[in-house]
Amino acid sequence: MTKDTTSNKTINIIGGIALVALLLFGAVTLLKPVPVPKATGVLALDTASSATAIEAKIVNGVQEVTLGWGKFNYAPEAITVKKGMPVRITADIQRLSGCFRSFQIPELGVSKQFTDSDNIVEFTPQKAGTFTFSCAMGMGSGKLQVV
Repeated sequence: MTKDTTSNKTINIIGGIALVALLLFGAVTLLKPVPVPKATGVLALDTASSATAIEAKIVNGVQEVTLGWGKFNYAPEAITVKKGMPVRITADIQRLSGCFRSFQIPELGVSKQFTDSDNIVEFTPQKAGTFTFSCAMGMGSGKLQVV
């Protein structure tokens, strides 16, 4: 074997090792969780849930929240409201499309098809607990915590 052939093999081996190291570093970096800053006034639902609950704002005796589109789901994904007080959910119709316009909270008997001209659903929760809201197909979902 000539000196050039041995040198080329050594370079190929070093290059291969460097490529594998680079690929491993990239894979580890991609799998690392990204920290998400917590918003002010956000209340955790429970220790088993990674979602945070946005507390509905009370305006003229009605708990109000705007529902939009987040990271492949409704935003906010969790809402906290008070039992026995009217709730008004206004859909951000510019951000919600497809089945996400078909909103429901089955356990509370709430169902609404949001449209361009009718993007509000109102109800008064009469029982405390955590209830799932979703689109009619179940592709998007979230939690309504009634306290």
